[in-house]
Amino acid sequence: MTRSIKILFAAIVAFWGLVGAIGNFASLSIAYEYVEMVTSMSRVVEDGGAAPPWRTSSPVIVWAGVMLIVLGKLGAFAFCSTGAYRMVKARKSDARAFAEAKKFAVFGCGLAVAMLFGGFTVIGETMYLMWVDPDGEHAAAGAFRYGGFIALIMIFIAQAESEDA
Repeated sequence: MTRSIKILFAAIVAFWGLVGAIGNFASLSIAYEYVEMVTSMSRVVEDGGAAPPWRTSSPVIVWAGVMLIVLGKLGAFAFCSTGAYRMVKARKSDARAFAEAKKFAVFGCGLAVAMLFGGFTVIGETMYLMWVDPDGEHAAAGAFRYGGFIALIMIFIAQAESEDA
């Protein structure tokens, strides 16, 4: 039963990554505009704040931010779906075989958490003060929510297996 739930959670994270990446690709111009709003710190300056020297509207930096988000979601999809598939194949195997099968799902979850925490919290909120803008604050809250759930799922999937299939 526990193995089936682990498989389900890995598949859900994979689905999150796929849907998120498709949504970002479908509205790439909106993603670009949003990341540029964050890196340019336009809302910080509007509110009379002093922007740090790394404030930028450089297309290279903005596209790097967009790609960090999209590739993080695609990576989570690829690794979690591979992990879920391998876990399905190994669900009746011994604990060692199932533990080996779930490594891809654990890595995919870790990649998603790293993108969400690194991209939104460390870069977006800490470096570019996106929390100053209500839209940025909502995006950061969403990233924290997704990252928190995915981190919990990763911990659950990574838990040691019993010999009971």
